[in-house]
Amino acid sequence: MKNIFLAIAACACCGGGSLSAQDIYKVEKFSTFDLNGDARYVGMGGAMSALGANLSAVGSNPASSALYRRGDASVSGGFITNSGDSRDAEYFNSSKTKASIDQMGFVYTFKLDDSITKFVNFGFNYKKSRNFRNLMVLNDIPLPVAMMDGQTRGMSQSWQMRDLAQISDRWLDLTDKNDRAMTTPLAILGYETFLIDPVLVDNKVSNYKPSYAEAYHYGRANQGGIQQYDFNLSFNFSERYYLGVNIGVYNIDAQSSLEYEEASLGEDGKPFFAANGQRKTYVMNQEEQITGTGVDAKFGFIARPLAESPLRLGLSVTTPTFYSISSSTRLDIRSHHGHTNSDTGKSYDYTTGYLTTTNDYLLRTPWKVNFSIGSTIGNRLAIGAEYEIADHLSAQVRYLESTSDGPYYNWGIGRKDKVMQYEIDNYLKDVHTLRLGLEGRIAQSLFARFGYNWVSSPFSKNAFLNLYTDSPSYQYSTSTDYANLGSIHRYTCGLGYRGDAFYVDAAYQYQKQGVDVYPFHYNAENRVGEKNDLPAQHLDLKRHGFILTLGYRF
Repeated sequence: MKNIFLAIAACACCGGGSLSAQDIYKVEKFSTFDLNGDARYVGMGGAMSALGANLSAVGSNPASSALYRRGDASVSGGFITNSGDSRDAEYFNSSKTKASIDQMGFVYTFKLDDSITKFVNFGFNYKKSRNFRNLMVLNDIPLPVAMMDGQTRGMSQSWQMRDLAQISDRWLDLTDKNDRAMTTPLAILGYETFLIDPVLVDNKVSNYKPSYAEAYHYGRANQGGIQQYDFNLSFNFSERYYLGVNIGVYNIDAQSSLEYEEASLGEDGKPFFAANGQRKTYVMNQEEQITGTGVDAKFGFIARPLAESPLRLGLSVTTPTFYSISSSTRLDIRSHHGHTNSDTGKSYDYTTGYLTTTNDYLLRTPWKVNFSIGSTIGNRLAIGAEYEIADHLSAQVRYLESTSDGPYYNWGIGRKDKVMQYEIDNYLKDVHTLRLGLEGRIAQSLFARFGYNWVSSPFSKNAFLNLYTDSPSYQYSTSTDYANLGSIHRYTCGLGYRGDAFYVDAAYQYQKQGVDVYPFHYNAENRVGEKNDLPAQHLDLKRHGFILTLGYRF
């Protein structure tokens, strides 16, 4: 059987060390953050960069810690609940509700006997800046009927596998080691499991026959997140000007599980059935694990332009995060096509195959600029607003340069993926974030908070997972699905109690984001065309979060 030799073949086609692809969707995944931190920060929609004196706000404007005149320490924990059917979540071993420690930090204040420099403050804050947990499931979605080689057939993911087996006007011979190195492991595995069959003319491959289907089931469960550690130093000048700087360290720990299943059809348009009468299907499973570390720097400034006014204006700049990332993937396919082993004569109802891939690469996220404004009205009301923009053109992917001593992880030595840069420039957009927050005193020590948070879509409307490029990344891709995320709307509220030293805050957050899901991409007129003949399936990803903070000021 072909699949007996599959692991050897997969390693051979990738030069002994295969790769797991990175793409514009992973660039977005590691470049954007959630609204998370302590409960006061979340309750005000994150609009605290100019108001300051908040540990979580140092992640957006380091100068906010310069407004502290006392030390502060806090810890926050909570849980989130995602939308989706509980049965689906159980099937993917992904609970809908997850508890976590969301924030932990402190700041020390050093008062100086100086007429200009009033305070020098040092702080540290941890927060879970991104929670990847979500579940996207599509059940029994009809596949459209489309033209394939002059015949009307039920569209299948194998149609994209077939396209991947063609370079320019030449069909690859997937029994040849050199030709196998010119396509993706997914196309090779499709060939190994008889999803695409070669058409031979004079013993040369002249085409590939794909499979056909009438409906599909799709599910992808994402878990893990990004942990952010900010080391902060800030200065208070004359109680009117505040400066701060952060060194940020990041840790990525992400997992993803995919199951894709097609209700297969034969060439006669009839379903496949086993001897026991059970419907035969084609099933693909993918498991991916991604880890990484990164570092960035933030510079912030806050000013009170009018000496007698509490109005504060803030500006901060965040450098790109420079990530070193490692990924590993396992891909399994169980094909509905039976066959007979030519050596033993034994017949098989199903063909199975698998491959594993690994990859190390470098990622640079976009530059960010944040503008903020905040003020208080007496001792009753605090208002904050801010706008942030992330420049997608500054994102970049690089490959490691290897030497006899091993790979270099230095950004100046890594090789830029110019083809990936073209995809980033064309299909990712600048991300705009608006944060609004309001806090009111409703009793002597009791406060109520409300916030709104909007984040624009990171993708162009015509964005797609382009597997037909010269990028080394896509040459080793193991999946065809992609999801174009829409804008995010977040609504928050909270309560807080503040004593002389101890305080407790609680907040609730509701988040909604639309997404268009595509299990694969097929364009009948032009395989590299942006238009996808497979219709998108729209889902609304909803999230409910609750967070509680305990703190002490000293």
